[in-house]
Amino acid sequence: MMRRPQTVKVRDVAREAGVAVGTVSRVLNDHPRVTRELRERVEKAMAHLGYEVDVTAQSMRAGRSRLVACAIRDFDIPRFALFIKEAEAVLREAGYTLLLASTTNRPDIEIGLLSAFRRRRVDGVMMTLSDEQHRGVREALSAAPMPVLLIDRDGIATLDRVTADHREGARLATTHLLGLGHWRIAMLVGDLKAFPSRSRLEGFREACSAAGMVPHPRLLRDNVLSGEDAYRATASLMALAEPPTALFVAAMDTLGGCLRALRTMGIAAGDGISVVAGSDSDLAELYAPPITAITWDLAAMGRHAATMLLERMRGDEIEGGRGLAVPTELIIRGSTRPLPS
Repeated sequence: MMRRPQTVKVRDVAREAGVAVGTVSRVLNDHPRVTRELRERVEKAMAHLGYEVDVTAQSMRAGRSRLVACAIRDFDIPRFALFIKEAEAVLREAGYTLLLASTTNRPDIEIGLLSAFRRRRVDGVMMTLSDEQHRGVREALSAAPMPVLLIDRDGIATLDRVTADHREGARLATTHLLGLGHWRIAMLVGDLKAFPSRSRLEGFREACSAAGMVPHPRLLRDNVLSGEDAYRATASLMALAEPPTALFVAAMDTLGGCLRALRTMGIAAGDGISVVAGSDSDLAELYAPPITAITWDLAAMGRHAATMLLERMRGDEIEGGRGLAVPTELIIRGSTRPLPS
């Protein structure tokens, strides 16, 4: 019969180090009045005995869990890993562990996650929202005891938020296509209840208005949230009696579905139709021809988000919700060409 390993307790460390139990506690809590000599003696005893700190108990005593939660729409957006990686590095440096969760873009799951985070006593939350005006979600956010920062959402002014300037990116992309002579520009966009899609549509319309062009309503496809959605939307657009001469695939991470539809129909990006991606990706860069795309610094967004949340968790005196927008730019590649005369 195997014997369970004996748990090393604080009093065992104190006995090994030849100090009082209170001294060990002060070392564990990083008390500033502990001398270097005592700290080194206690740490040496802990290492010798294999003592492990009970993080849960320590967090309950301190009233902090040292956990930060990040809830995003889904885990299928490769570039979002840049945001997570940089945010996690900033939080880890500050002594926090990052928890990840998926909302699947559903308000009921967002509400449930906020409740779960509260029960887990997380110290802060970063999250996306499916619908910034959803009553239940807004009530759950108002009731949250921990700071919440919104990722790429801008509809709740009382909360901190980090966004990309999608409106400007869409304006640049549309202006580029108009400058190449394209007047039948189709746009694939996501859920208009979310800030990125609304902003992209605003930028598209702004560029069209500046050029004196009225967008054709039949060329707009919204609620495009997946590659399959993009495939169906592209196929239906190209089957029109007067198909578009340019496609602005503004929905996040749906370029693959669009390109698959074009290939199935024997239409070449660049030659048969000009294509712009609403977010840059490895696919956009490596496709033949490479796809013109909007880009922004997701890594910087992650660093900014984590830093702003840390400031809230520290209790820094900050009035009102803060908004920080990361600039966007257009990378012009071979998939956008002048409309043949």
